[in-house]
Amino acid sequence: MTKPLIEVKNLKKTFRTRGGELVALQNINLRIMPGEVVAVIGSSGSGKSTLLRCMNLLITPTEGQVYFDGEVIFNSEAPVDINLDAVRKNIGMVFQAFNLFMHLTVKNNIHLALKRVLNLPDEGIQHRINDVLETVNLSDKLNSYPGELSGGQQQRVAIARVLAMRPKLIFFDEPTSALDPELTGEVLEVMKRLVTEYQYTLVVVSHEIPFAREVANRVVFMDEAEILYEGGPDTLVNPPNERLKKFLSKILSTR
Repeated sequence: MTKPLIEVKNLKKTFRTRGGELVALQNINLRIMPGEVVAVIGSSGSGKSTLLRCMNLLITPTEGQVYFDGEVIFNSEAPVDINLDAVRKNIGMVFQAFNLFMHLTVKNNIHLALKRVLNLPDEGIQHRINDVLETVNLSDKLNSYPGELSGGQQQRVAIARVLAMRPKLIFFDEPTSALDPELTGEVLEVMKRLVTEYQYTLVVVSHEIPFAREVANRVVFMDEAEILYEGGPDTLVNPPNERLKKFLSKILSTR
């Protein structure tokens, strides 16, 4: 039986505020299987980005367990002896902001992690750089600086940097929300290619409903810090839940 690539059980995350305690996540149980594309949708503040960050432990959950590839990497009830850096090599993350080093060329932005984290030889690094830039259709931008690129091109460089690490799983946290509409399509096309040609496992937080409907195997709808509904992509055509129907109506009316 195939095991989940990543799984969370009874996950909860709270933040301390001046007014007391903010519940960002509660009662979260979720499995991501190898080869799946899972779209996570919901209103701003529903907990989508916090969920991604808890799953790769960029922030520490308050309660619950997180498993990666069958091994527990977080347990609120007992310490876990785990090499977190080794785990994160296998979980790529593409953020809303591109997070590129503006003083480095495209080549050197990708080179940096391959050398410092994976300690690959220069020949192997150059091969990977060429390979991932071809994947994101930016082979001609090898020696360009981020400031010379459009927002869509910068985001594709950020995706290439993640791909170069050859992760088992990639999280996308609203990767097109900082882009103009005309640049969004080129990023979504690259993401589709990761699925159709390379069979990557993706978890995508996005308001790009047509993309989710076309590419996702499963849709997770979050509302008020909880998973309110899970279902197939047909969920986005015929919403079975009134709250989801209202959310989709609002999102699609603004597109």
